[in-house]
Amino acid sequence: MKKIICIFLFVIQFISIEIHAHHSFTAEFSAERVIELSGVIQEVWFKNPHVRYLLQVEDEDDKNVTWDLRGSPVVWLARKGWTKDRIKKGDEITVSGYPGHDGKKMLSIIEVKLSDGSTLIDKAPSR
Repeated sequence: MKKIICIFLFVIQFISIEIHAHHSFTAEFSAERVIELSGVIQEVWFKNPHVRYLLQVEDEDDKNVTWDLRGSPVVWLARKGWTKDRIKKGDEITVSGYPGHDGKKMLSIIEVKLSDGSTLIDKAPSR
């Protein structure tokens, strides 16, 4: 019986870590509207749990602002034709997506338009 309890506690430990580590889309982003940003890629993280890009955007006061762009997991994007080198540091892009709550400079990516005219789709808009 003691062995079964130890195994149960061991398994529960990993389940609780996974539940604690994941976050809700609606906790971070607003699905009520879609915005579009244009700027230059500063950093690329093409790895799980979510692909991320830092995008430098010029705001209405001509100040540079950094936005944290969040995409889907690597395997999901790879199935849609994304690769690690498709978006690189220094690339100029236009991206549309769901903005972060409370003015946070975060964006959940829907679509990326590259300077060569090609488009990468992450998720379909909920409209």
